[in-house]
Amino acid sequence: MSDRHPHRPRRLALTRRRALGLGFTAGLGASLGALGPNALSSNAFAAGPSTAAGGSPGTTPAPTAYPKGVRPRILNVFDENSLSPAERTLATTLQGLLARRSSEGIYLDIPSLGYHIWLDDLIKRYGVRTQPGDLWKTVWRAQVDGYLLFRQGTPSVNVATTLSGLTGAVAIEESLEATAIRRGLRKVLDVRDKDDRWVRDNYWSRLRHDVAIEQRGDWPERLRDYAAMAGAFTFFDGNSKFRADVVGALDDDATVIGWGDASDGEDAFIGTNSTAGVKAIPADHARNLSVLSGVSEDRLTQRGRLYDPAHGPRAAGTVTNGGGGGGGAPEAAPKPDPDAHYVTFLITDGDNIQWMLGDFVTDRRWFGSPLRGQVDLGWGISPSLIDLAPSVMRWYYDQSVKDRWVVGPSGGGYMYPSRYPASALEKHTSSLAQAMERSDLSVVQIIDFDSFPNTRLWSSYLKRPQIDGLIYLEYSRYDTHKGQVVWFEGKPVISARTMLWDGLPGADETSVIAELNSATRNPSSTAGYSVVLWHAWSKSVDSVMTVVNGLAPHVKIVPPDTLVRMVATNARP
Repeated sequence: MSDRHPHRPRRLALTRRRALGLGFTAGLGASLGALGPNALSSNAFAAGPSTAAGGSPGTTPAPTAYPKGVRPRILNVFDENSLSPAERTLATTLQGLLARRSSEGIYLDIPSLGYHIWLDDLIKRYGVRTQPGDLWKTVWRAQVDGYLLFRQGTPSVNVATTLSGLTGAVAIEESLEATAIRRGLRKVLDVRDKDDRWVRDNYWSRLRHDVAIEQRGDWPERLRDYAAMAGAFTFFDGNSKFRADVVGALDDDATVIGWGDASDGEDAFIGTNSTAGVKAIPADHARNLSVLSGVSEDRLTQRGRLYDPAHGPRAAGTVTNGGGGGGGAPEAAPKPDPDAHYVTFLITDGDNIQWMLGDFVTDRRWFGSPLRGQVDLGWGISPSLIDLAPSVMRWYYDQSVKDRWVVGPSGGGYMYPSRYPASALEKHTSSLAQAMERSDLSVVQIIDFDSFPNTRLWSSYLKRPQIDGLIYLEYSRYDTHKGQVVWFEGKPVISARTMLWDGLPGADETSVIAELNSATRNPSSTAGYSVVLWHAWSKSVDSVMTVVNGLAPHVKIVPPDTLVRMVATNARP
């Protein structure tokens, strides 16, 4: 795909506010009086990073980078498939409003995906109680007395989602209006003929500007709970000028949670974001973030392995640390075998939190593979999970024995660093380093265009003590630079040497086996190390094991953070 350099969008001439109309009193449905733009609630709800409740007794909780819900104590559980599309929108806007101020909440379960695992973990580890959900009884107990009327299949669902966060009213599809009236709800606003532009023109100054939600209108429930909880602008308009204006008006290093229009390639909207100094977190299929964010973990630690071929045997449960992360003192890099070639296998798309929440954990292609644990594997993960779903991140760490985690592209979210304004990149890497320390992560994957040699660019990352090194992927194709390494103050930026990717020449299992078996055996040279990327959507753990089983004895497999430390220690320029 061709490299694109979109012009920086003109910022909207709108006043930004640091306090939003997102507070509550006794009930969610405050008396709003007139129904015009000036009638919406204007109580304070912090737009910037919040401070989470929780943490160890006697300690100050770590500052968080994202809005978080209240810690759940009891959840009304619904099987998502038991709800109609209209009921799902009602349930999720109510879910977000409850998560903002109540320890009783709503949880949408999908038994075939990870959401059942996360619910079970909330019950067993965090003491959350559950009960079968009754939607209208929950509406009544929540003291909601207002609704926003929308029409399914139109942009008005996003309008209702956004205004739910401002008014404390739930979103009601017109097919449910008669029931809502019978239940005593009062119409706050009819938005059936409204769209995202109308919201921007009338309410922008009341919305937060550090987080926005990009979501298609034909998905009734996904992400809507978090949008309502956070009081975030929810929009979708392809790759239009309006979209460019919206992201251009957000704060430096703001986050767009969701996903854009990738019909012309994801770089069409990620490029626009990047030029505006805004990152993306793929999450358009995510559920329950308002609830999962209510859990707080100040720090998490990756587990050690029972046997690491680079280090030798170690005691079970030993804590390891890649270098700069939060798990304790750094270990010495392993002493290499002078006749070996070292390789690490690392999956793509680790920035995708909806995948981590959904079928990543259950599908046999990925973390649900019965072959996982037979060999050291590298997985990508978004450091945003330490705020957005810390219980999920902790669960993955606890289940990892021969699994090591690195930061997915390109840090705190998906963006192209070379296109980020310098001041926004500094803000980004500073926040990223804090999240990495809390999450015990030390290596970052990068996706960018023609930027591999630009060590001045990478200095913004590598000057942070929490970051040991970078793994660079050229946008097309990932292994363009064939294992080359560039340096900043003794820290490496390592390019992928090869990859597993269906349909691409040289990226099949047989070709990768041959390339690794014939690679240089010299750990004092950067040529003595290989990063193999495996494509999440066309390959699997089975594919990796096919390669592993074809490797010669001198090819030794190590985790990605181990390989980065070995390169830094043994192959310095």
